[in-house]
This record gives sequence, C-alpha cells and structure tokens, in this order.
Amino acid sequence: MKKPLHALAAAALAFGLALVPATALAQPAETDGIIVTVSQPGAGEVALLSDARAALDEAGIATGDVVSSDDGTLVLEAHPADGQTDEQALATALDLPGVTDAQLNYVYQIIEPVADDPADAATATPDTITTQTLRQTILANDPYAQVSDPSTARNQYWLYSANIVDAWELARSQNVVTVAVLDSGITLDHPDLEDNILADLAWDSYYERTLAETGYMSGTTDNGGHGTAVAGVIAGVANNGTGVAGASYNANILPIKVVNDTTATSNTESLVRALTYLFELIESGKAPNVRVINMSLGTTANDAMLHKLIVRARNEYGIVTVCAGGNGDSVRPNTDPNTGEHRPNMYPADYEECIAVTGLEKDGTNLVYSDYNAYKDISAPGQGILSTSKNGGYASNSGTSLSAPIVSGTVALMLYAEPNATPDEVYEALCQTATPVVDPDHDRTVPDENGVVSGSHGALDAGAATSYLKDHVTRFKDVVQGNWYYNSVMFVGTRGIMNGYNNGQGYFGALDLLARQDAASLIYNLLGHGQDAPDHGFADVVDGAYYQTAVNWCAEQGIFKGYAGTNLFGVNQPISREELMCVIYNIAAEKGAQVDASAFYAMPDHASTNSWAVNAAKWVLSVGVINGSKQPDGSTLLLPWALTSRGEMAAIMMNSIKNGVLPDVA
Repeated sequence: MKKPLHALAAAALAFGLALVPATALAQPAETDGIIVTVSQPGAGEVALLSDARAALDEAGIATGDVVSSDDGTLVLEAHPADGQTDEQALATALDLPGVTDAQLNYVYQIIEPVADDPADAATATPDTITTQTLRQTILANDPYAQVSDPSTARNQYWLYSANIVDAWELARSQNVVTVAVLDSGITLDHPDLEDNILADLAWDSYYERTLAETGYMSGTTDNGGHGTAVAGVIAGVANNGTGVAGASYNANILPIKVVNDTTATSNTESLVRALTYLFELIESGKAPNVRVINMSLGTTANDAMLHKLIVRARNEYGIVTVCAGGNGDSVRPNTDPNTGEHRPNMYPADYEECIAVTGLEKDGTNLVYSDYNAYKDISAPGQGILSTSKNGGYASNSGTSLSAPIVSGTVALMLYAEPNATPDEVYEALCQTATPVVDPDHDRTVPDENGVVSGSHGALDAGAATSYLKDHVTRFKDVVQGNWYYNSVMFVGTRGIMNGYNNGQGYFGALDLLARQDAASLIYNLLGHGQDAPDHGFADVVDGAYYQTAVNWCAEQGIFKGYAGTNLFGVNQPISREELMCVIYNIAAEKGAQVDASAFYAMPDHASTNSWAVNAAKWVLSVGVINGSKQPDGSTLLLPWALTSRGEMAAIMMNSIKNGVLPDVA
C-alpha cells in the first residue's frame, strides 16, 4: 500500500503570477481568519445563524459568510477583532457556547510551474513526424499526440513514455469518468477542451457564483491559465484531429475555481465550499460518475476540515484525489536533505487518502526541483509538457502541476476499465506496476537514518497499471464465491455487459430488482452499437434520460413492447420473469418451428404463465436460457410472475450468450 497511504501535494499556480519561493512554504502556514462550526440539534438555520453571530460579535469576533449548513450545524467564517491574532480569535471561539469546532482558515498557494514556452501555439503545427514516432495507428489522430520524440517541437512524448497509449487500448468505454479540477478556473470555450467540459456546472467557489459569471465580472474564466493547462493534460479532446490529446481519452472535466482574483491564492473556506458543491452535484445526480479530483495547491498546515472532506470523498463516493507534489523554488526542492533544510509536509498532498505525484525529466530521471519526502507516491513526466493555454492555443510548461494531471487522466482510464474499483485498488495498481526511477545524480531511493525512503514508488506505467487493475480488482464487494449468482455476475462483469453501481463503492446489487428501462439499456449496449431510433411516444420516457435511446431502439426492433392498451413503457417498473422471457424470445433469430415443451410442462407452476408469454416460456426453457428457480424445499419453479433481480438478469444474459442466443463480447 501507499508509503503512508496519503497524497495530494502543493503544486501549481496560475501562469504569469510571481513564483512562490521555497521559503514561503517552509514558513508557518499563512492564515486568513478562522472557521467556526456551531451546532444545535433541531435548530433552524436562521435562528442558529443569528445566535452564532450574536455570540461571536459579543466576543469581538467579526462573522462573515456561511461556508456550509446541514441539519442543525452551521459552518461560517470569522475574523479577529482589531489587535487580535487569528490564533487568539480561535482560542476565544472555542470557549463560546454552541461552538462545537473551530480552526484556522489556512491559505493555499497554487505553485507556479516553470514556463518552457510561454508563447501561444494556436497556429503552430508539429514538425515532420520522425521515425521516433512509433505509433502511426494510435487511437488519437491529434497532431501533437502523433509526435513521440521529446526533442521534436510540439510533442506529447509523455503519452508514450508513461505508456498511456497502451492504456487507451485497454480502457476506452462508454463509462465516461468525470474529473473535478479544483484550480484557477478554465477557458470554457477553448476549442480543444470545450467538448469535454461540463460548462453548465462550472463553479467559482471563492466568490460563490458560476464560472461564466466570474468571467463576466473579471474578463476571464481562468485566473492565470493554470487550470486550463491542467485540464488539457487530463482531457484535451482526443481524436478530433486538433492539437493535443488528454491522458484520459475524453473524460469529462468539471472545473471548480478555488482562487481569488487578486493574489490567486485559495483558502480552507473556498476548498470546503468547492467540495461541498461537488458532493451536492453527485447526490443530485447532476454530475455524472465523478471519480477523480485533481488539486495542485498546498500549505504546510494540517487542515483538519479539508482532510475530513477528502476522506469523505474517498469513503462515501469512491473518489481518488490526485495532487501535485510541489516544485520547490523551481531550482531545488523544498525537501532536499543535502541542504540540511527541514523537510516540510505538504498538505493536502501528504494525506494518506491522496495520491501525491512527483515529476520526471524527459529522460525519466527525477525533476531536480520536484519536492519529495516519504509521503510521495508516484512519479510522472513533468518536463516540457505541452497543453492547452488560456488564450485558446497551446504552450509547454514543466513541474509537478503538469505531472499530477497525467496521473489523474490515467486514473480516469483505469476507472473506465474497472468502474467498480476502489481507491485502494487503484492505488495498489499504480504502485505495483511503477518502474524504478534510475537517477544516480539525484537518487531518492536511499533510506535515511530511520530507514525511510523519500522517493516515490517509481515511474507511472499507465498501460501496466490498467492491466493490473483489470486482473486484480475485487470486482464486486457483495458478490463472493458460494453465492448462487457468483459465476453469472463474474461472467457479465468481466465482459462489461453489466457493471455495479456508479457510486465508487464497488457493489453489484445482485438481489436488487431490475427496472424495465435498465433491462432495455443492457440489451441496447450489447446489440445497439450506438444506433439511434425514432421516438416511440412513450409518455413515461423522459426526454434526454439515460435510457431514452435504448428504449426507443428496443421498441423499434420489436424487442420490447409497452404496456398493452396504454402509451406507457413502464419506466421504473421492475421487469417480471415472463416479460424478460419474451424479450429474449423476441431477440432470437431462430426460434425453431418445433419446440420441445417438455421442460415447460414439467414446471409445477407452468399454468400461472400468462397466455401472451407461453410460447416464449416454452422456447427459453427448451434452449436453456432459463432453467427455473430452485426452491428451499428442493423443487424447481418457473415463477413467471416473479420480479427479476439483477443477479437473475446476469444469469439469463450468461445463458443466452453461452447458448448462442446473444453474441459474446469477450
């Protein structure tokens, strides 16, 4: 497992702002007031806020905005009285009645990457592709992605050195992952990004407004350009014949701006708002499949409130948080043991629940100024990384702020391949497949006097990590050997025919009932090949719903019918066993003129089958698609009226494939 299991390190800052010197992060953490949590069970927010403000004001502490509220608990920012320090205000607040917690509001720096080529490359084209470009048939036709030679201008060598093109071969699917980028914002209309940006959800947590509104107010939706560069590395639109291809092969990007418009710094308050907003989107179903957070900012302070939310992201939503490890002063690392300097922890990078990324040169050696300590996890290319720039073009920069999104994009790929993988399983796959970093000049593999190694586990191998995850993932937590549905769930799961729930918790839900629209979606995903179909006018099929195309296609093919005498499909209604028998019967090209009905009549409850399903029931039993349901008393029943569980659907799909009724996608 993780060296200590942790990760995110302070990383990258908006382009064009002053570099943050190494000593800035080695000094005590800067703060901006305090954050106070007040609680009173059953109290309404208005009354609770009024009481909290009155108590704090009486103590001489000036209250500010509400950070979050939830069922009798309120979190708000506050500032000390004149002549009082933040620490003194904190001590005072903790003694007040109703205050259940309080902490300093820490300031976070987004650390500036090193600009290799700040000039815009919007009209530039790559040099002639050389023999060093080993992949003429990679899955992306983007011109810079075709160039693997790091010495050639305008290249994406890191797609090859980190074996990301191999991961593309293993991991592309329709299970698109969303990566939340907590950064300086993003250029929403960048032509090589906009198709992958969830622009309608883009948010500015510092000023509590949409990112589009921030652009209207400040003239830009990216304060300095750092977030746009990070987003391009993760999800520059791949295979569009333009510019770059992001590591993730077209993940969704959810931008959340967390910095202010003056100093381009963030704070605890803004980060708490950002993660609270993200959780609300997930719980409302508005943000699809959020599984990765990328952060490139840091402080030396152990921020309990932020840490708690990162733990929640991991444990409740299955989110992997990836962070840049820090760039020192762009000449030497903050953590260089040869200078005798203190090796500061970098938060949130050094938390167990995060993946901290250090940087590599083009030749695979350590990026000399990349911070390192015992809490760093994985190394990725960080020298000369070409990506999207805020003005619509492309630029090359270096630093761990470019390394981290390479890992974030890789993690998205891994979660394409194995949607039910847990954060621990992703971490294990990354570390177990990392290749040694050989660097005699800057060796970070030598244990210190306490036997602790300060380097990472090694260099990223995206293809190997993805393959490892596919081979080693505990596919579903609730499916174990001995379950009657184990073999069938494993059969459909390894083929990607049926997945678990997209909540990052790794559950299949074998005993949960299967809704009619979900059954149609499974059939469509297997047979529909992305085809459209005319609207069949079902009144309960919501326009734009995830199942709309599948339902219409299945109806067009005669596979599914709506409820007789109505214009309803039966959305959200569980599908019965006899309805599913009819679906499989309708798919079969050859039903056979002569059907052996003996298996049907041998079922003690065959007479309970509705007349419209009798022929289908006779046929599915005769070809082994359904074998009946074993009862506790040892008998076998057809149970045509019973509702179908997800485990039963898995068994029916497996039997249909094994008996040639449905195609095998293995």
